[in-house]
Amino acid sequence: MATYSIAIRTLGTSGDKFVEELDSIMRQTVKPEKVIIYLAEGYKRPEYSIGIEQYVTVTKGMVAQRALSYDEINSDYILLLDDDVSLAPDSVEKLITALETNNADCVAADTFHNHEMPIAGKIYAALTNLVFPHWSKKWAFKIHSNGSFSYNNKPKPRFYFSQSAAGPVSLWRKSALLAIHFEDELWIDKLGFPYGEDALFFNKVNKNGFKLGVLYDAGVVHQDAKTSSSVFQKDPKRFYVRSFASTVIWYRTCYHLIGYSRWHKLISLLNYAVKVFWLLIVNIVAVLPNRNLKIPVYYCKGVVDAVKFVHSKEYAKIPNFIVK
Repeated sequence: MATYSIAIRTLGTSGDKFVEELDSIMRQTVKPEKVIIYLAEGYKRPEYSIGIEQYVTVTKGMVAQRALSYDEINSDYILLLDDDVSLAPDSVEKLITALETNNADCVAADTFHNHEMPIAGKIYAALTNLVFPHWSKKWAFKIHSNGSFSYNNKPKPRFYFSQSAAGPVSLWRKSALLAIHFEDELWIDKLGFPYGEDALFFNKVNKNGFKLGVLYDAGVVHQDAKTSSSVFQKDPKRFYVRSFASTVIWYRTCYHLIGYSRWHKLISLLNYAVKVFWLLIVNIVAVLPNRNLKIPVYYCKGVVDAVKFVHSKEYAKIPNFIVK
């Protein structure tokens, strides 16, 4: 029987949410071989313990704390967790069954439930980031040529294959996790907040020919500690970070890909140009509720700086998104 271990990235500041997560791990019907907690440098180890976890200090960063060699783990599978989720007793059992039954390389739990948003929420997502529902019988999430994703509006089976996923809970074949070379995406940690990290992480699985799936009834609850994002959401420069990160991610995942034809690239470029102009209008409108006239300036500067970055010597050192 295949074995699994758990890898948790944390700053050690999630408090009771982290306690609840550790307790839920102990209740799993399928026990892990190891529980490794990758704690960011400079942060204090939480006092609460379940007696089986091991701490490893690593460089701080949402990507840095995930793009690891995992030398401490010899299991067939690795369950990657953020530090603010709670698992049902059979969550891991369900994820393993889904992975093996569908011959997938990675299965992520649906933690954000986009399809359950109220109508107002769906309209807001469509208007502000061109995120729309779809009714595919195959895909959970799709990544489109303009960089935006769409979500299955009425998922009926428990499992769908996917082109992207949410990051808090995902089960991986260790071989696939190492094969995508996520360490190539450390550039996004330099932004201070890695906006769009999940899109990079999981779309890299799909784009490189591995099988990614989403399980809709894994019994996972995302407590959303917001240990990093709370500071980001209060900073008006988040509009710069969003547009910079979104543009670079689009370039890496939808445009500058090995094997893509000129025609494919042209269509992607035109679609992203439309998105850029649409979101400029959105950012202009955002001036009023945020009472900040600099928002469109931040947005435009982010796009311009991103274009400069992807044509820089620094970016040229980053391997292509297609690693095979």
